[in-house]
Amino acid sequence: MLKTLLTLATIITLSSCAAKKNRHAADDSQMQVTEDANQTRQPYQTIDNEGQAIELNNAEQQRVEEVEVKDRVFFGYDSFAVNEEAKKLLNTQAEWLRSDLNINVTVEGHADERGTREYNIALGEKRAKSVKDYLVNNGVAANRINIISYGKERPAFFGATEEIFTKNRRAVTVVN
Repeated sequence: MLKTLLTLATIITLSSCAAKKNRHAADDSQMQVTEDANQTRQPYQTIDNEGQAIELNNAEQQRVEEVEVKDRVFFGYDSFAVNEEAKKLLNTQAEWLRSDLNINVTVEGHADERGTREYNIALGEKRAKSVKDYLVNNGVAANRINIISYGKERPAFFGATEEIFTKNRRAVTVVN
């Protein structure tokens, strides 16, 4: 008798779970579609074809245009020198950082895909350090600025054109 009751209880429990699963399956599949659509590009995503690269680049360009924050400066090929255009932007960043002493930032250094991984990590670090030095020379305390280099590991855009390379040679200031 006890064995029959336990078997019956198990069957009822499993039936209840299956019913709940079936009831929510449609909602879950709809939610998965929504989550996939809202997912952002992962830093180490594999690109299968040129069409996918173009699609990701267009999405990134739209995201960059929607955000009015001037958080990145660009560098010339094989260079870590801060140019005049970058100085204007960094002056604005320095002014903002001086106005709120509670804000700390990390400057991320990036490179295009040309060159070895090690070379690009070093170049990204030099770019981040150049930005940090400029901000420090303009009144921001050095202990409020961290630097990190991603080299060529986190491209903003995908492809192998000079336009894409130019967009990936950058330093990005991120609020901690």
